[in-house]
Amino acid sequence: MKKFLTLLLLAVMLFALVGCNGNFVEEKSRNADNYTIVMSYDNDNHKLSATQTVTVTNRWDEGVDSLKFHIYANQYRQDASWSVVTSSYRSKAYPNGSSWGNITFDSVSCNGEAVPYVIEGQDMDILSVPLKETLQPFQTVEVDMTYEIQLANILHRLGYGNNTVNLGNFYPVLCFWEDGEFQCTPYYNIGDPFVTEVANYDVTVNVPTEFLVASTGALAESKTEEQRTTYRYTALAVRDFAMVLSDKFKVTSQQVGDVTVNYYYFADSDSASALSVAAGMLSYLSEKVGKYPYSVFNVAEADFCYGGMEYPNLALVTSGSSQYLTATAHETAHQWFYALIGNDQIKYAWMDEGLTEFVTMLYMDTVQEGSLHTSIKNAFRTYTTYVDVLGQYGKLDVSLRAIPQYKSDSEYVYMTYVKSSLMFYSLYQTMGETKFYKALSDYYNNCKLTVAHPQNMVSSFSKAFGSDMSGVFDSFVEGKDIIGQVE
Repeated sequence: MKKFLTLLLLAVMLFALVGCNGNFVEEKSRNADNYTIVMSYDNDNHKLSATQTVTVTNRWDEGVDSLKFHIYANQYRQDASWSVVTSSYRSKAYPNGSSWGNITFDSVSCNGEAVPYVIEGQDMDILSVPLKETLQPFQTVEVDMTYEIQLANILHRLGYGNNTVNLGNFYPVLCFWEDGEFQCTPYYNIGDPFVTEVANYDVTVNVPTEFLVASTGALAESKTEEQRTTYRYTALAVRDFAMVLSDKFKVTSQQVGDVTVNYYYFADSDSASALSVAAGMLSYLSEKVGKYPYSVFNVAEADFCYGGMEYPNLALVTSGSSQYLTATAHETAHQWFYALIGNDQIKYAWMDEGLTEFVTMLYMDTVQEGSLHTSIKNAFRTYTTYVDVLGQYGKLDVSLRAIPQYKSDSEYVYMTYVKSSLMFYSLYQTMGETKFYKALSDYYNNCKLTVAHPQNMVSSFSKAFGSDMSGVFDSFVEGKDIIGQVE
């Protein structure tokens, strides 16, 4: 009875919240899975203790006998087959030496009955939950789990540094369903190896009182008792859920229409500029592509080994980065191209990274924080130099391909970011600015809150231009392009 009342209260709360969101968010949330997570952070031992309930509906047109969840937190353990970072980033990621983390489960149950769960996958990174009965299409099951996460001292998506605790990809998340099965892809240490459907979240975190929290979702309530503060966040129809915790955070805010933009920082001496760029990009893409439908967007300065990282309603920007303004713009643009319009980031990383990189160049040119011509010229020089040098050592693959097919993280960056941005520049030059953004607006309207495929993007660009653009995409993706000189 108590659990029924809790679910009823959650349903009422979600119904009340949808009035603050775009209609498409409300519509999508009604048919999305629900995650409820209650957790406590132990700062002395760097541990998270959590209970999680996931309400899963079968939308896959066939019955399933088990559910598969990614447990990315297990990839940080000492006996993992491969590291979460490549050797080129190891010293940045582990400034204090090697450190390990993992996730351990106390219990897993389905519809209130304990089940014999299994930890499996290529590197013990999948939680397999057997079902008592086959889950038929449109049927729903409730999965409860209790677990503890030991955080590593690593400046990564999940881990702690001297200034922040990064909680990205920390909780068990349902694997993406495609081609008649759950896609139990490993946690590749190149790129962003994630594909997820949007879901509804109700997340509560208990932290020492001195900690502030930058989070996905909107703050629903907070309460302080006995030197601990409990924050509760709710989010409808978001692709993922993440947090950054810090006892050093300061916050500055700016309103963009009905969206509150917050910048959480601890060392940035020019916080106003970072906030301005985030708010400016949010306004720019709301006008050019489609309205940002959520009530809050947070940017957090973080201990992080890369330039930045995107999550729904939340962007991490690396502390001390010389390119932090560009990184802020880039991660903000990902709120459209990843968070709102999803894609398979393993197979088609160019769809969000290349487009985000080019749109960032456009925005920085618009606000006179950079020159589009200079940015493209630098990208062209970088790409051609890479091709010329590597080409001397044998045949070079310049196709845009899936993450596991890249030989190194540098090859991934040159193809997925640099070459892909040149592809979108080529489209921009061919179509003109008006038709280019008309294509992105159509792409947004047709694919928001879904996992888009390349053909969806090609279709929108072809429609906006009035002619088939598949040849341009195919030539770049297949590595048959001829990139002309940029004067």
